[in-house]
Amino acid sequence: MFIDYKIKNNIERMGINVFSKNYVSSTNDYLNYGYIRDQAPIIVLANNQRHPRGRRGKKWVNFQGSSLGFSLCLRFNKSLNEYFVLSHLVGISIIQACKAISDQTLTIKWPNDIMQDDEKVCGTLIENLIDSKNSFYSMIGFGFNISIPDSLINFIDGYPANLNIEKNNVDLLAGTTASVLLQNISLFEKSGFIPFQKIWNEYMYAKNKNVILTSKDKEVSGKLLGINIKGELQIQTNKKIVNTSDINYSMRLLK
Repeated sequence: MFIDYKIKNNIERMGINVFSKNYVSSTNDYLNYGYIRDQAPIIVLANNQRHPRGRRGKKWVNFQGSSLGFSLCLRFNKSLNEYFVLSHLVGISIIQACKAISDQTLTIKWPNDIMQDDEKVCGTLIENLIDSKNSFYSMIGFGFNISIPDSLINFIDGYPANLNIEKNNVDLLAGTTASVLLQNISLFEKSGFIPFQKIWNEYMYAKNKNVILTSKDKEVSGKLLGINIKGELQIQTNKKIVNTSDINYSMRLLK
């Protein structure tokens, strides 16, 4: 989407800094710039990303004027290991933000796809920079499909769709998502992951259905149970319950 003052104002009202440019290589690249990290929490906005990327180095399709892409840079004053479920908090926050804005019913597909029915409407990418033993920065990239024409969206891999949201509410997406995420991170720091485990399982795509997970030469199939307290995915196979935290798995429903 084209960035205008409404998007920036909505972000700033949430107490979050904003940096915007017309063209960038990738908004996540700004994790490497100290003047951006020094302003954390800060959202990096761009009208067009020349080389946006997704999980496992995949290219993220970003259509100028038809997608909303931004990155949120955060600083954490603890070790990276203590935030092992950050990706889960991000997924939950996206769904809660969309529900608050437009009463959307969305689900989370392992590990980080946001689904509208059986179609992907949003993806995320988290990249970290360790500052010291007890501090690090995270750059969390968000990509929402908003108004990609059918003539284009039908040729994109991964069964994408446009988010069902009114045009006026698109201006609220970045600021609301970031604000909800900051609140959830604060709650996680106080109460741990237990309350979020339940929420994530409620939002889980294909829960209690038969699925297959594939990653290179690995494959697991069975009934999708949910995630455990460690944030690991649980699959009931014919022999046992398999727990995995491998985000390189791709998941699909078994017919």
